[in-house]
Amino acid sequence: MDRHYVFAIAAPIFWSLAGVIVKSLEQATEWQINFYRCGSLAIFVALFILFRYRHSTLVVIRSGGAKALLAGALLSGAMICNIVALKYTTVAVAVLVMAAAPIFAALLGRVFLSEAVGIRGWISVALGVVGLAIMVGGRLQLGDTLGVAVAILGIMFFGAYTVTLRVGKMLDMTPAVFYGGVIGALIGMSMSFVTGVGLAIPLVEIFWCSLLGIVQLGIGSVLFALAAQTVPAVQLTIFALGEPLLAPLWAWVGIGEVPSVATMIGGGVLFSALGFQVSAKHS
Repeated sequence: MDRHYVFAIAAPIFWSLAGVIVKSLEQATEWQINFYRCGSLAIFVALFILFRYRHSTLVVIRSGGAKALLAGALLSGAMICNIVALKYTTVAVAVLVMAAAPIFAALLGRVFLSEAVGIRGWISVALGVVGLAIMVGGRLQLGDTLGVAVAILGIMFFGAYTVTLRVGKMLDMTPAVFYGGVIGALIGMSMSFVTGVGLAIPLVEIFWCSLLGIVQLGIGSVLFALAAQTVPAVQLTIFALGEPLLAPLWAWVGIGEVPSVATMIGGGVLFSALGFQVSAKHS
């Protein structure tokens, strides 16, 4: 299997850690979480770029140009919306809304990149949507309009980010993740002071927020950016469905939240969607 497909599959494993950690934080607000998470992400990616390219670091950053900056801004929007949505609605609602991401990315890919979405691709998208619907079916709470609206905005940001990565596929778009971290941290800091809470939270929560930035976002986003060099936008987003598949498992292990039968069945359908997409590459 092409290593970029391995990266695309591995990225959601790291991303899926967010839910269990965020739900464990007792004092940090959504803006404080975003500041420490995005700030540590920016530092991690900066060190990664320096280690990888050394004396060519500035050349790599400049080569990304406006594409990398735009991708970073879109990524920061997706990251911020993810945390805000979790604060204003249930995880189940956020996961269900995320099911629209593959379709949105596929449409953008067709319009802006002329990427064909074959029968296997659309079947995989459909299976992914069905799987997620089963996982959260019957648990959607009405009235959490703000959380749903933010989650929808988040998948729009993420879909546009995915397509922007594909536009810059001839370049190393890792700097986009650095820009995303910087922009997200600046917004998180600004909103923390605007809302009057500042940045002071317990050290242990700073540690967990920083872990989110380095491990959950940092490693996952770098892998995803590298995968985008060869993996089409719709397939990238389908692989990203592994995040809502794995998140309930970490919640089960981490905080004792036992997945329901519907979650298990929906997870099985999701696995079939991912497997079907992977097999399509070699058919």
